[in-house]
Amino acid sequence: MIRVVILSPAAELGGAERSLLTFLRAAQGTLVEARVLLPREGPLGSALTTLGVPWEVAPMPPALRRLSRQPGRFAPKRFIMAVWQGVGYTARLHRRLRRLAPDVIYTNGIKSHVVGALLRPWTRSRIIWHLRDFWEGRYVGLLADRGPHVIIANSRATAWNLKNRMNQPKKVAVVYNAVDSKMFAPEGRRARVEDWGFFHPRIGLVAAFARLKGHELLLDGVPRILEQFPHAGFFFIGGEIYEGIGDRGYEQELRCRVRALKLDRSVIFTGFQPDMAPWYRALDVVVCASTRPEGFGRTLLEAMACGRAVVGPRAGGIPEFVQHEKNGLLYEPGNAKELAGCILDLLQKPFLREKLAVAGRDTAVQRFTPEAHAQAVVQCFSHNI
Repeated sequence: MIRVVILSPAAELGGAERSLLTFLRAAQGTLVEARVLLPREGPLGSALTTLGVPWEVAPMPPALRRLSRQPGRFAPKRFIMAVWQGVGYTARLHRRLRRLAPDVIYTNGIKSHVVGALLRPWTRSRIIWHLRDFWEGRYVGLLADRGPHVIIANSRATAWNLKNRMNQPKKVAVVYNAVDSKMFAPEGRRARVEDWGFFHPRIGLVAAFARLKGHELLLDGVPRILEQFPHAGFFFIGGEIYEGIGDRGYEQELRCRVRALKLDRSVIFTGFQPDMAPWYRALDVVVCASTRPEGFGRTLLEAMACGRAVVGPRAGGIPEFVQHEKNGLLYEPGNAKELAGCILDLLQKPFLREKLAVAGRDTAVQRFTPEAHAQAVVQCFSHNI
């Protein structure tokens, strides 16, 4: 049995946390005995309880909690303050980890990667990062070289971005995200989007309210789409779950901009939705509009598994599973006109939309199974204890 303590920097349900739950669900019955440490109580704790995975709270200090990966926000002073507070937090965490005696400490987010790196001199446990984002900054390569024993990257793009900053790139292994194709399937209950009005067609962007997720980029193209589809509805599905400086208050800014553009009858803010499969089924097109490269692009894979046509930027890990005009459409990152053009192509050509949706479902089912994902992650654990 491999005893694994998982450090999660978030208690909400963002992409990294949903990926963690997929792994834990698939790893049940394997040699992994997992326990999760959370910064506070929240939806992730409730989901872990439902899975039967034990968890406990290890409060995270404010400077570390607010560490941001926004462009221009990774300031040295802020980073140093986070590390300074992180040292005290690490000492407290070390005492708890001595009691738990894990074989592996598995970190599931940038803030917990910093903590994992600080823990290394204090513990005999193997430190394994699961890197799910592009991580910029002067100190990243140094942390990656000296902190973890192994780094799991969720795409070749994520791995390449980090390897270029490292002296020990061989410690990086690529393990793609997975999707439960039974949970995320075309058949099943649909969300009651009619509660907001009778929209047709329906376009959705599923993301936390963070500036890098590109809500404004999609908004730029909405008037053009409404010219041809005046009854279209645009659904912003997600919540303001990040505490990083630069993200707080962003949802309210978006709402103000929607009102200023007089789009409030067409753009719907649904709030955070814990059960996403019914929402994907209720949409015609699912969009990723991120203005920075996504490490993977989990929401697009979930939508593909639900048999929905997807549009994403030609950057980061997304082109590793979305192939243009084969199982989805790709556009030049940051190009609102091209993004709107891709959406219009799918709305104007139902046969193309259906063809891509069927191919996307096949991709999700055949290439990204939870069982293969869990096996690869557990292999990283077992080879490094």
